[in-house]
Amino acid sequence: MMESPEKQGPIPGEVRAELHVDENHMQATLRLRGMPDSSFHEARIFQILNDHGIKFGADHDAIRKIVHTVQTSVAPLHIEETVARGIPPTPGVDGQVRRLVRKADKVQIREDGKADFRNVKKFITVEKGQPVVEIIPPQPGTAGHNLLGEEMKPEPPAPAPRKPGKNISLVPGGHEYIARLHGIYVDDGNIVDVNPELVINGNAGLETGHIEYDGNVRILGNIERGTQVKVGGNLFVGGTIESGQLKVVGDLAVNQGINTARNGTISCHGNVKATYIENSVLVCDGDIEVSRSILTSYLITHGSIRMATGGSTLAGSEIVCFGNLEVDILGSKVGGVTRIFAGTHYKNAKQWEQSKKELEEIEQRVEQLTYRLQQYRDKVQRYRGNVPVQLQAEIRTQFSDYKEELAKRKRATSIYNYLTANRRNPEPIDVIGRTTIQAGVEIHYHGHTEKITAPLSATRLEFVPGMEKPSMKAATPG
Repeated sequence: MMESPEKQGPIPGEVRAELHVDENHMQATLRLRGMPDSSFHEARIFQILNDHGIKFGADHDAIRKIVHTVQTSVAPLHIEETVARGIPPTPGVDGQVRRLVRKADKVQIREDGKADFRNVKKFITVEKGQPVVEIIPPQPGTAGHNLLGEEMKPEPPAPAPRKPGKNISLVPGGHEYIARLHGIYVDDGNIVDVNPELVINGNAGLETGHIEYDGNVRILGNIERGTQVKVGGNLFVGGTIESGQLKVVGDLAVNQGINTARNGTISCHGNVKATYIENSVLVCDGDIEVSRSILTSYLITHGSIRMATGGSTLAGSEIVCFGNLEVDILGSKVGGVTRIFAGTHYKNAKQWEQSKKELEEIEQRVEQLTYRLQQYRDKVQRYRGNVPVQLQAEIRTQFSDYKEELAKRKRATSIYNYLTANRRNPEPIDVIGRTTIQAGVEIHYHGHTEKITAPLSATRLEFVPGMEKPSMKAATPG
């Protein structure tokens, strides 16, 4: 605090003045002592302010009030008034973020009192054009001035705690952002965005709950046992798959392998690629590519199976394969039988059986209706053209049912013929053991069974429609 008392000696009636300025130069207080003085003038106060370098913020009303008091008071003076004030800077407003999509579900408590962590939907899907977030930019403050006339700048406001990502767009005229595409709402603490691909940085399990998304999913860890995963696109797993409760519309790629302890069935409409498949049940509409081993598993593929060179093994498993099968070692010297159902389209074969049964039932109904209509024809002939109204109605109903069954038979026959032609692969099928086909391997092909009774080295078995026995050739490497 600065003090600058103005003293000119003990003159009677003299007013002694002291000006106190705070250390921030934002407020000046004038202290007056002495006797009233009718000649006291504002100019003296302004001179004092000027002597202290005060160029801004003089309070003219307060100065006039002080002068009036000094001039008119009848008592000794004891005045202390603020005569100048600076204008402090006005602080800005920090940026803000307001989420516009719903939050993840809360953990539910089951009837037994336990928390159900698996049925929690922690990942929120947004549609293209859906509002996702409001990101309000910071509002700058206004500068102030101290008594010396110096500008006092406010502290800069903090930016909004999130930035917009590349997949959300600002709506003109406001602060609202909408999704540019269908995807997953993402807020990593720095950026708000919509990711067309759902990414799980760790394991899929209790922490994530069951996962269901209609796009691509990347799980960088494992899929833990008991976790349901439904994917409308492709699924990549960086670790292992322990759960058999998977449904994948696109391709399935597993960086390590699959071992579900045969608990559930993995369903994939695309291709499957893994290091190994063990103790698992898998249905695949595309091809299966495995680099190391397929052991004690039940696999159905409507494509081919190709296993890498370098010691790959398929053993102790049951395989339904529409296309070719190629592996280094097929079968095992010890353990269970390895069965291959070659050239079979599993789904079409199952549907063929159902279609055949349905067609037989339709044929029976057509036969029954044909017999009834013949009986009605005999009755009509006996009435010699004078057929009762009730009998005519019965005939019309039966004939309508007959035509409906004929239409059903036509449709069912078409389906049956298609499935008959497509339940088996019409092209030759290769089963290749690049190193060995072990004794005990069974290969079922179009109703015939080829049992391997002695090891075959580097053998390619070619199965051709219409031929019971396969041709045997040397397998070429690679």
